[in-house]
Amino acid sequence: SSVEGKTALREVEVRQNQYVFRKMILAIYSGQCCLTNLSVSAVLRASHISAWASDVKNRMNPENGLCLSATYDAAFDRHLISFDEDYRLIIAPCAKEHYTDDAFKEHFVKFEGKKINMPKKFLPSQKLLSKHRDLLAG
Repeated sequence: SSVEGKTALREVEVRQNQYVFRKMILAIYSGQCCLTNLSVSAVLRASHISAWASDVKNRMNPENGLCLSATYDAAFDRHLISFDEDYRLIIAPCAKEHYTDDAFKEHFVKFEGKKINMPKKFLPSQKLLSKHRDLLAG
């Protein structure tokens, strides 16, 4: 039970062609987070609406992608946020109840109801977004 910092080699499964999906999504969103307009490519994520692991047929579908900065990508993946039928940000009820501090209000509540910047082509699939919304943390 050592608390010494060590390294270990591990065999891992990698997502092949993820970089192609990322390149495509960043291009159709003009290299900006569709919610905040942040254009720092190092923190932008090609977010899958329907998860890579569970939806093989939509892994590379550009209509299954959103360009989100890392914070919003993490919240989206954990179903704390989603987007409605008009592509406006919605926040999960449990998130609004649990997180009441000023930082949450500044980074999430202020964007509630804001419509995303739409991509040049390949609009986000409302069918996939509907399924995502159904999983919002209650």
